[in-house]
Amino acid sequence: MKKKIISPTLTLIIMLLTIWISFSKLLVPNIIIIATTIFLLFLSKYWNKLLIFIFLPLLPAIGSAWAIIVHSSNYKYALLIFTRTYSFAALGLILATYISLVELLKYFEQHGLSSNIVYGLLVVIQALPRIQYETQMITKSSRLRGIFLPFWSPYYYAKAIFIALTWQPQISEAMTVHAYEDFKTRTHYNKYTIDKIKSLFIIILFSILLILLLIINK
Repeated sequence: MKKKIISPTLTLIIMLLTIWISFSKLLVPNIIIIATTIFLLFLSKYWNKLLIFIFLPLLPAIGSAWAIIVHSSNYKYALLIFTRTYSFAALGLILATYISLVELLKYFEQHGLSSNIVYGLLVVIQALPRIQYETQMITKSSRLRGIFLPFWSPYYYAKAIFIALTWQPQISEAMTVHAYEDFKTRTHYNKYTIDKIKSLFIIILFSILLILLLIINK
């Protein structure tokens, strides 16, 4: 069964935007990316992520801008760095929110990427909720004993390693049950392909935006 996706196209656009704003001295692209991210989060009613986007990059953005102001008094460049910090955060948040990493990995696996790498990453992704649960259990059990562990405590990492070692036989058995074998060609029930119409629409919009920004820069 074919399943059309746009995750590869969006990922490519985000990567190009990341490279672009890293070297661009234009303020407008950063403002557009920030405004678009706020609009998408507001439209999707992701209020928690919207608050995280507003406040989490605030301190690094202020720190970077303030360092430039102190050393060079270049307020225009400081504003550029401030908005660039928020732009990087916006692109990362869009990537995490609107792009399915599972679909993206399966698409790359079906188009040449090593299945060992893909399924290893998929195991990690699928285990994240369980790891989060185990972390909460460690915190609660420690508090019952009167021990308050900070999030940087090495006890968390040591415990996570031991838990992962206990999961290894179960993960291997589950992959064997699903007919996974190393270095063997796999068949796929869902065959992921790029949605050409939506991808073309996204590329055209990106190209128009790029042309407009180049005209403004002149």
